[in-house]
Amino acid sequence: EDISAIRVALGEADAVLGGDLVTTAGAKTIGLMKTGRTGAVVNSHQIITGDFTRDTEFKLPFDRLELQLEARLAGNLAEFDASELARALLGDSIFSNMMIVGAAWQRGLLPLSYDAIMAAIELNKAAVEGNKRAFEIGRWAVEFPGDAAKAISPVVVDKPKSLEEIIAYRADYLVDYQNAALKSRYLSLVDQAQDARLKQAVAKGYHKLLAYKDEYEVARLMLDVREKAQAEFDGNFTMRFHLAPPILSGTDANGRPKKREFGGWIMPVYRLLARLKGLRGTAFDLFGRTRERKMERALIAQYEADMAEVLPDVTPQTLDIAVELAELPLSVRGFGPVKMANETTAAKRREALLAAFRAGGADIVDAAE
Repeated sequence: EDISAIRVALGEADAVLGGDLVTTAGAKTIGLMKTGRTGAVVNSHQIITGDFTRDTEFKLPFDRLELQLEARLAGNLAEFDASELARALLGDSIFSNMMIVGAAWQRGLLPLSYDAIMAAIELNKAAVEGNKRAFEIGRWAVEFPGDAAKAISPVVVDKPKSLEEIIAYRADYLVDYQNAALKSRYLSLVDQAQDARLKQAVAKGYHKLLAYKDEYEVARLMLDVREKAQAEFDGNFTMRFHLAPPILSGTDANGRPKKREFGGWIMPVYRLLARLKGLRGTAFDLFGRTRERKMERALIAQYEADMAEVLPDVTPQTLDIAVELAELPLSVRGFGPVKMANETTAAKRREALLAAFRAGGADIVDAAE
């Protein structure tokens, strides 16, 4: 039957191939589906939207989105993480869409012959073998979801669990971040906390401030990413980086730093910056005069002064206040204007917590809010 409309009417979709859960479960798309008629195959990969870069507390309700689809499709829904499966088995998430096509065909949702689909892939002349393999993997994944899930099971990394391990891990990180002197500075303050819960709070909060991600650290981390990619993938490959250097980026219409794309030529720049990390915080710091870097250094000094006041005088009545104050830097997340806004909020909370501490912990809830 010929197609006589350019759009699918409400409730008249026979098949839905969802490249991501957010769009597929959105009101416009879900309105095209009808229980008993529509079948769908959806990539369940949890994407991070642009809202997260503007609001560090932003979270997408993935569970609710899945429930909406399941309620509408009543058993005619197949989901699997095609993005991670494509990365794990083919080395690139770009093949996830063809996996969804393969899964949909296997479920009988596409009225096309196998030969027709293979011919279309060949005619397209883009990563022909990769797309053919992705199609077959999609067919397999929808038939054997348990095996597909095992193929993308995350590598378990042993994270520090005990308090001693937490402190040692962060102390060693600071050596790579800058030098052994910074490690000693860190341990000197952490060791002043006597209560275990408070010591852990200081260990995390102080480390967060000391290891702020400036240009030197970003360069070091990008070199590490490149090294890991070379170990993971064979042959030649290119990497592109989207960055917003303060001295180059400018701002967009919303007043936020404008990101620019940098090619592989920037790797020598990364290597140079990583070697110059010893300049961090000195008079010769290339980036130390920006507003954000000045704020980060000021927060370190402020935190050290606060802990010098609080740690010697903690009582059972003020312990909870001291712990929250020590952990407060963890709320100053993000970069640029996002970080500045979070710091403003944290500064108000700090004043309330210090006032409550100095008052001996009385009316802690009212004083700290």
